[in-house]
This record gives sequence, C-alpha cells and structure tokens, in this order.
Amino acid sequence: MKKLFIHNIIVAIIAIFVFVGCSKNPDVVYYNGKIYTLDDKNTIAEAIAVKDGKILSVGTNKEIKDNYSDVKSIDLEGKCVLPGFIDAEGSITHYAENLSTILLEKYNSTEELGKIIEEYCKKFNKDVWIKVYFFGKYESNDDSIANLDKSKLDVFAPDHNVYVMNREGSMAVLNSKALNTLKLKPDLLPDGIEAGLDENDELDGWITGDVRDYFSKRINSYSRETMASLLEIASKEILKWGIVEVRDRNLTKESINIIRNLIDSNKFTIKIYAIISYEYDLINEFLAKGIEKDYKGKLSVRAVSIDVDGAFEFKLAEMFDKYKDSPNFAPAFKTEEDVDDLLNKAFKSEFQVNIKAVGDKAVNMSLNSLEKHLKQQNYENHRTVLENVQFIKQNDLKRIKELKVIPSIRPEVCIDDAYILSRLIDSSLINNLGLWKSLLNNSGYIVAGSDFPFENRTINPLIQIFYLTMRKDIDDKSNERINPSECLSIEEAIKAYTIWAAYACFDEEYRGSLEKGKYADFIVLSDDIFNIKPESLLNVKVLKTIINGTVMFESK
Repeated sequence: MKKLFIHNIIVAIIAIFVFVGCSKNPDVVYYNGKIYTLDDKNTIAEAIAVKDGKILSVGTNKEIKDNYSDVKSIDLEGKCVLPGFIDAEGSITHYAENLSTILLEKYNSTEELGKIIEEYCKKFNKDVWIKVYFFGKYESNDDSIANLDKSKLDVFAPDHNVYVMNREGSMAVLNSKALNTLKLKPDLLPDGIEAGLDENDELDGWITGDVRDYFSKRINSYSRETMASLLEIASKEILKWGIVEVRDRNLTKESINIIRNLIDSNKFTIKIYAIISYEYDLINEFLAKGIEKDYKGKLSVRAVSIDVDGAFEFKLAEMFDKYKDSPNFAPAFKTEEDVDDLLNKAFKSEFQVNIKAVGDKAVNMSLNSLEKHLKQQNYENHRTVLENVQFIKQNDLKRIKELKVIPSIRPEVCIDDAYILSRLIDSSLINNLGLWKSLLNNSGYIVAGSDFPFENRTINPLIQIFYLTMRKDIDDKSNERINPSECLSIEEAIKAYTIWAAYACFDEEYRGSLEKGKYADFIVLSDDIFNIKPESLLNVKVLKTIINGTVMFESK
C-alpha cells in the first residue's frame, strides 16, 4: 500500500512537471524578422514567441528555436516588424458610417460604375446607404453622372439606398429605393430641393439644390443593429493601416455599449480608448461610475475632453496675435472656469483630462488652469494631454515640462495650415507653428493622431510619420521644409505612434513595445522604415497586422 502511494505521488509530480512544461510552450512563434522592439535599449530581435495572446519571449532565431520546438511557426521573411500603431485621435463611429462612401475621380463607363456599386452592396446589409461622391467633369460623356437616372441605379442596386452626388453637393441622382426611403414625391418636395421628372411626371431620380445639406440631415442615423455591423467591419478595416488602438473622443454611451457587446461576441478586433466629451450630457454619469480599465483587453473608458478653441484654418484658434482680416481676436469656445470645472471633476474621479488647445492663447489659458489645480490636488500621475497643439509661446514650453503635460499633435492638419498661414496671420510667425521637437524635448513624450475621418484626413500612420519627419506636404516636390529644426527623427515619429502613445493611455505596461508580458500586437511592413529615405515612406505597405499573436490582416 505504501509503495502504491509513493508511486502515485511520483506519477502526480511527473504529471505536474509535464503540464507546467507544456503550459510554457508558446502557441505560435514568429521568426526570421527584423523586429524593432522599442524597449528601453531599442533592441532589435529576430523572433517572438506568443502564449495566450501575450509575448512569452523575444530573441534571436536560435534562442527561440532552441527553447521551443514542435510549435506552429510563421516566417517573417526578413521583414521589418514594429509594435502596432496607436492613433491619438480618430472616430471609429464616423469611420464606420463612412465605410459605404465611394469617392470617385473618374470612371470609364456606366457599367464600370455599376460594378463598383454592386461590390459595395455585397459588403453591407440593406439598411446601409451606398453614397457615391463623384469628382469628374459633368460635361464629358462616359466619365460623367449626366448619363445616370434611377432606372440604371436600380439595376446596380435594387435593394440598397444609393445616391451619386457631384463635388459641389448641388445635384444628385438616386435609385428608387432611396426615393422611397426619403419619401420624395413630385408634389411634395422639401424647401431648397428641386426634382427632375420623366415622361410620366414621375421622379426620374435627379434632385438639385442644397443636396449635401439635405442628405446630411436625413441619412446619418442607423439602427443599433446596423451600427453594430458597421463597427465590426470598421474594426477590421482599420487593421490594414497597422492600427491596433484608437483614442476616440467622439463616443457616446450607446456607441460604447455597442462596442462592448461586439467585444463580448469576439467581433471587435482593435482596442478603443474612450474619451468622453465635456459637451456630452452624460459626462457626469461616466465620472460617477468611475474609470473602466482594459475591458477584455479591448476597451478603456478613463478620460474626458474639452475643446478650448478650434481649427486655425477657420480662424477659430485663440491666438495672442490678431488674424489679418479680423478686427477682433478669435474668442475661445470655453472659459478658464469651464476648464477648472472639468479638471476638478475629473481629478476627483481619477479620469485623465484631454484639453484641445490649438492657438497659443488657448494653450496658455489651459496651462494656467492645470497649474492651479495641480497645486491644489498634487495629482502626480495625471498625464493630462494637450491636444492639437499648433502654437505655443516659449514660456509655456517650459511649463509643459514642469506640469508633466503630454502634447498631442495632428501632423497633417499642421502641415496643411502651414501653406495658408501667411493669408491668416503675419508670415513671420511661421516659425511658431508646430514646435514638435521643442514639445518633445520639454515633455519627454509626444503623441500623434490623424483625426480620421474628419475633413478626409489621412488615416495611414506611415503618411503621418512622413509629415513628422519631413514637415512638408506629400505633393510638395521642393527640397524646402517648414521650420526644419522642428522635424522629428524616424525613431521619435514611430514612438509617437507606439510606446509614447501607449503611455498617454496609461497602457505602457501592456502595449507600445514588444517585450515579454505585453500583448502580442505588432505589424509587418514591406520595407525597413529605419533604413530608407523619408520620401519612400509613402510607398511602404502594411503586410500583416497581428493582434494577440494572431494574424488579423494580411495584404493580398
């Protein structure tokens, strides 16, 4: 009996060791890559072992293969590997709503247009509008919407709502379902809209007038089920840009709940860092509920935002210097008291605060308020983000460091504004625009975002990195740069989209670099972007996007 007992103990111990040994084996190994880990030593590795969605180990091909045999392996074929990109500002819901939008500069025949529309109809359920914006010449023959009518669109899309609108938004042609959905009738047309009639005095599908405004007020609201289907598709589409996380300041309680349900159903691929707007009626409800950290590895709700001013191109940035053709300074959207109110509420609930301040006067006022509150509450790890910073005074640069503020910039927006600056304010102030390097040197961090899809901003992080490193428009063929001393290096630009962006989300422990214990979220690129000319960034492609160790996107 005693021998049997000892035998059983030995068997149990062996079983435990076998189980533990097996549990340490990775689910998958990625090898033969040039892996920029972005750890503290900027280690370049060759292989990554992944277990349960997280990185088990990083090392050379030999180290990983010697430690783990008989494991599923994926050859990276010597390609450049980076941590997945984190966009500092984008709107997943607006992006989802725009997925069914087709932008066309030209098409060669009506049949070709029909094939494009048919393909889009296959991607979306019947409640989704297929919206075509055509930028071609009206007077041409084949490359024109002049040849369309509802009957032709009915053939392409009998079950979906479809319209084709011109660049100016002054005319559009609709299919029969869209006419019925909008309840358009010859004898009952809304103000500002005129309609074409056929030989039977029925609507032929053409409408003219303030068409863009008419559509925007009537077709931007989808049911919860349709919005869920669009968000599921959007989360997959975003992966093709190498983006694994988005900081989103346009979410509502409803959209957050839809995303949470998609996560529960394993239908949402990327991570969302939700930032609740001060303008949102339910902000106090979110603050009272408290922060939500990394729900199932996909959703965090722990930040609030306030817009102190607006876009420089529309003369809404609050500046110390006057705009050329304006007798008065641009007024701020919010007062210092508003910022005080949000800071007070947010700090008590341990929410992060994001302050949009474009102009130097808005930045100054925001820092004044933050400085006052930090003296009162001594909140060490506040990680307040100053968003969309385009102008800042030298004295306030120093305060960025003192107050431990994280500057967040919009590279494309800033470069666009550089080309119109002299029309708005004194051209000598060009050297005060987009002080990216100075902001980084003072803060120690800088993050970047695209503001997609607003104003058709470029979502592609590689193009945004081009702006960060080159400081000129992608179509500018000259060798001149805008204030070149403020360019970021390629390493800094990449960190603005990875490890520093993770820090801005309180997430650097689990994301932003490729190290043991972190989520295995990384991308494979067609070129080694550390060793190419900056101009070549425009041609680099994302080959794979890996989420939790699984390939979720692969280019064809």
